Amino acid sequence: MSLWRLYLISMLILVPIAAFVVAGAIALWQIGHYFLLWWLLPICWLPAWLLARRWRKHFVLPELTGEPPTEYWTERDKQAWQLVQEAQENAEAFAAERFTDPQFHLQAAMDLGLRIAKVYRPKAQNPYGSRTVVEILSVAQLALEESEQRIAEYVPGSYFLTIDQWRLLSKAPRWWQLASNIGWAASIAFNPVNVTRFIASKLALGSATKQLQNNMLAWAYAVFIGRVGFYLIEMNSGRLRSGTERYKRLMRQSSAPERPATSIGPGESSEPCEVVVAVVGQVNAGKSSLINALIGQHTAEADVLPATRDVRRYRLHQADQYDSQWTLLDTPGYGEDGATRQQKRAIQTALFEADLVLLVMKVTTGARQADAVVLDDLNKLQQARPDRKTAPVLGVLTHIDQLSPVMEWTPPYNWETPTGRKEEQIRESVQYHQQLLGPTLAGIVPVCSDVENQREFGVAEWLLPAMLQLLGEARGCAVLRILGQQDRSGQARRAFGQLAQVGKALLQTALLPDQGRAPPHHRG
Repeated sequence: MSLWRLYLISMLILVPIAAFVVAGAIALWQIGHYFLLWWLLPICWLPAWLLARRWRKHFVLPELTGEPPTEYWTERDKQAWQLVQEAQENAEAFAAERFTDPQFHLQAAMDLGLRIAKVYRPKAQNPYGSRTVVEILSVAQLALEESEQRIAEYVPGSYFLTIDQWRLLSKAPRWWQLASNIGWAASIAFNPVNVTRFIASKLALGSATKQLQNNMLAWAYAVFIGRVGFYLIEMNSGRLRSGTERYKRLMRQSSAPERPATSIGPGESSEPCEVVVAVVGQVNAGKSSLINALIGQHTAEADVLPATRDVRRYRLHQADQYDSQWTLLDTPGYGEDGATRQQKRAIQTALFEADLVLLVMKVTTGARQADAVVLDDLNKLQQARPDRKTAPVLGVLTHIDQLSPVMEWTPPYNWETPTGRKEEQIRESVQYHQQLLGPTLAGIVPVCSDVENQREFGVAEWLLPAMLQLLGEARGCAVLRILGQQDRSGQARRAFGQLAQVGKALLQTALLPDQGRAPPHHRG
């Protein structure tokens, strides 16, 4: 239920009470005009009861729990998130007293954790067995921290609310009902006409108060379950292995605007916000000229990608509203019959690192079997790493200047709504490749990147906008890639650091046994 609806119902309930308090029961009794005001009770409480029934027909989850970050979550993560949503929606089935029991929250979190773990390891006898202590503590810290922030922000007086008062909240309607019944019994004994007001109070106040109470307690429970479930998914996906601080720092970096580009030197790795783009294609497809057109120069400083001499790395800084940074991986071209073993190894290395793939295809070349093999290799890499998202693939049709009529080159060309023969040829080529490779591609863009002959069109007009459109999905892939890299590269280093700290402490204890001990007590 929305906050403004809660406020409206609360106001309708409290208005008659405030009116009675202000007017004064004693003064009204003395002047004999109290019957003119008590009609406010049925007039206000009856609409409150009707509105509460209409707005509270079923439990509505608060908007505070947020939506999952689909930019970097895999299909398996989304499947696990459905379990979290089910647990939140089932909150209406519990009695209010259970929401104030810490053991109930702990057991609910453990049950949810087991169900989520089975999504990732359905055949494991103990789905928790492979999780580390750091990961479990990270889930608890992050979930409780965010739950505390939401409760403090949206529950009035939460900083003054004690545990006893919170538990008393679940029983408030009971003692309120008992006190109310005693008061009404005395009132009816003095004046039997008050039985009408008693019926109106029971119909309106009792139902509305209980609904408001259950909704607030269920809301707090839903917030807790939502945060616990979210970080249980992050843990089971392996994104909390590096600890809380590393995880939070990367999340901030991935959502913040990127810094201006700087040159890449040998051995440097891309910044956490940077998106890695693998440029693949057949021999003479135009990969190098496309990269030159993207960079805006004929030559660029490059370093050799580790583990292969056949892939080169370039930096692209796009001065747009996102201040985007891209690392372009120029892979070796393969023939129409497919890549050699060395080429295939280099291409797979680049695809494994890529957050976005540009499949460069010469528009006048009809053989696409080798390109289909590359797409199949990318799919196999994803199946081997279910904790990583599949990088989106953008098809790039090059050499559109060679389409009929060949001698014509008078851009711009509006191929989406063609009026001339050249534009029709471009559109037909795009449609053909969409039918041939469409399901595996996020889009197809036609370009001409012959910078040397000053025939450049479509890169700034269509390719860069298409890449920016896929930026969110690509950065999601980058988050998973970087977390995996941190996990593999940092665990051994941290383990040696921990051993060094333990050894240092043991050495200090052995050499200085009295250090840190309390001085002996001397009797005077």
